[in-house]
Amino acid sequence: FIGLNEWIYENAGASWERPIALAELTKLTPAMEAIEAYVRKRLSSRSSRAYSGESLKNGVFDMEGTWGWKDPRNGPSLPLWKSIWPDMKVIHVLRHGVDVAASLKTRNSNHWEGGVSRFKKWLPTYSWRSSRYPIMRGQRSATMEGGLSFWSEQVGMEMEILSTIDDKHTVRYEELLSSPRDQISRILEYLSIDISEEKISAIEADINHSRAFAFRQVPELVEFAENNSSVLEKHGY
Repeated sequence: FIGLNEWIYENAGASWERPIALAELTKLTPAMEAIEAYVRKRLSSRSSRAYSGESLKNGVFDMEGTWGWKDPRNGPSLPLWKSIWPDMKVIHVLRHGVDVAASLKTRNSNHWEGGVSRFKKWLPTYSWRSSRYPIMRGQRSATMEGGLSFWSEQVGMEMEILSTIDDKHTVRYEELLSSPRDQISRILEYLSIDISEEKISAIEADINHSRAFAFRQVPELVEFAENNSSVLEKHGY
């Protein structure tokens, strides 16, 4: 599913940190019809075994029971997935923008170091051949400002799409961590799934409550949040 979402994004000229271009594709009927035809073909092919773990005649369309997948790209690409599964359940998770930006900045730094290391390794060979790949695709999340801008763009797209969908359940990441039993019970009720209290307790025990509003533990991030309060308030924070 992640691979399919990446392919959908590529057809729109979008990337995970610049999703806004996807809106142009999802509003163009001929493009959506062609994209849907390809995605359906892949979902029903033998390649779907990588997800289902089974050899099914019609791929994931023959899977039984309750199943699903998570990918941040699901938000902007949701119109495509809803066209394939009109009755699908949608769980929308929101997290504070400063925590998201801080996490993305750390990840970007780690990926950049790895990319530069590989680039330097192959640099001597570029005297007689060109590089087939960039050092790293996208630098938007290299700064807190860029990461927050991405978050605002992504959440804005998600909220616009979700405003047209009735069957959905939204949960805030912070509420899930601060009152996990209550939030987990609501999610299970929405999905019509019954599990034992023992399993709920096991899930609850694995939750790190300190990750809720983690930015509040760092003075620099608290100041950043105060300086960008208008962006945060726009999305309910």
